[in-house]
Amino acid sequence: MNKKTIRKILGGFKSYVPGGLSIHGTGGTDSARYCYTIWLRHLLMLHQNGFSKIPKTIAELGPGDSIGTGLAGLLSGSEKFYALDVIEHTNLEKNISIFDELVRLFANYSDLPGDDEFPRAVPRLDSYNFPSKIFANDDIERSLDKSRIESLRNELIDMEKQKKSIQYMCPWNDPKIIENDSVDLVFSQAVLEHVEDLKHTYDSMYRWVKQGGYISNAIDFESHGLSNEWNGHWSFSDLTWKLMKGNRPYLINREPLSKHIEAAHDAGFETISIIPVKTFPSDEYTGSIRRDELAKKFVNMSEEDFTTASAYILAKK
Repeated sequence: MNKKTIRKILGGFKSYVPGGLSIHGTGGTDSARYCYTIWLRHLLMLHQNGFSKIPKTIAELGPGDSIGTGLAGLLSGSEKFYALDVIEHTNLEKNISIFDELVRLFANYSDLPGDDEFPRAVPRLDSYNFPSKIFANDDIERSLDKSRIESLRNELIDMEKQKKSIQYMCPWNDPKIIENDSVDLVFSQAVLEHVEDLKHTYDSMYRWVKQGGYISNAIDFESHGLSNEWNGHWSFSDLTWKLMKGNRPYLINREPLSKHIEAAHDAGFETISIIPVKTFPSDEYTGSIRRDELAKKFVNMSEEDFTTASAYILAKK
């Protein structure tokens, strides 16, 4: 094994903490403002593409540090929320604190935190004003009814027993945990790049979603700190990658944009909107690798895949 390969492996070790979590953590879901802006971005993309109602039943893959994004969905009018994770990160006190702050954000019709506050968040929007057009006929007032807020808060406190509006399932690995054709929207934020079996995951989402329902996924294709270049993970051989992954329960799957589009189509979805992002955080990465540095596995990668650092994909059943 040459010195360059050893440096790659050691670099990957330094970028990760025990337990297999990236230095990026599980995302920003420990912040109510992050959960608020992420949920409303997904909701806005739905409305811009023909889904004019608040989805009644929603499911999130990989909620992470809290279930705050799904709670934002409930506060905007959704009635049922499934939180599906592989490793349990969430805790009671954090969820309650985020819930209370989310109530205040919605009650004040607060604008969405924008790119200045969360520069890595996608999809990016033309306007971050509160989307009043989505909430016609006093929808927010009904969603924030005092008795409803009290009921949701009590369910958070006793989430293990009540399971009326919120179901937290960890680990999930069987699509049968959710009834077929029962969910209006499945969404995720910087999660699907960690999924080892894309086919299983997209097939599961297809089973859950109602006819006419949607999946809304923001995917991060960067190396997650495992290399100096944002796409350096595509330069690692399979052996090097296996050594870097070790016994971690998950890392990243290294699959580019086209593989997700293919998996969605193979499952039966119709892609409605694909928004690639070509920029990467210059404070985290030195740049991009050259095409001649791609590992054998990726040598025929398209230019679109090679230059897409993240993307938002909306698809319909």
